[in-house]
Amino acid sequence: MNFDSFQGYAGQIYIDSLNFYNSAFFSVIKFILGIYGIVIIVDVVLLLIKRGISGNVREAIIGMNIPQELVTKKKKMKIRWDRIKDRLKSENESEYKVAIIEADSIIDDLVRGMAYPGENMGERLDNMPKGQLESMQKLGEAHEVRNRIIHEENFQVSREHAKEILKKYEAFLEEFEVL
Repeated sequence: MNFDSFQGYAGQIYIDSLNFYNSAFFSVIKFILGIYGIVIIVDVVLLLIKRGISGNVREAIIGMNIPQELVTKKKKMKIRWDRIKDRLKSENESEYKVAIIEADSIIDDLVRGMAYPGENMGERLDNMPKGQLESMQKLGEAHEVRNRIIHEENFQVSREHAKEILKKYEAFLEEFEVL
């Protein structure tokens, strides 16, 4: 076999390949594969929509599923938080207690929105993986004060103590860049 005959075989294979590529049979195969590709893309899009792509993307980027309030409704959350802090301007101790209870309620709603299991905020905080949130220990301490306010009738809260507790809740909101 010499080089000229090899060149002839290679040229013939090339011409036969072009003829097959341009044949009606291969056009039908390309058409069927095109429809199949479109169906697969539509299926993937529908599955992502059904599963909830926004939560999955947030979970993939941040490492946890966070509530919408921390992502899109930051302005409303800031307004609510400012109303809570305004309670500290009062001279009435009961306003300080209400501010702590309201702050705990907001944070509890957000933690519940992160889908951690538990009957109450204390259990949800216990079920969070350690190191998931930098402010987790502060949240636990602030929640303990809230529990004392609720369960101990004569528990006293000064304005300075209430400010400290609210700062612990604020650490959580700052971690998600709400404040």
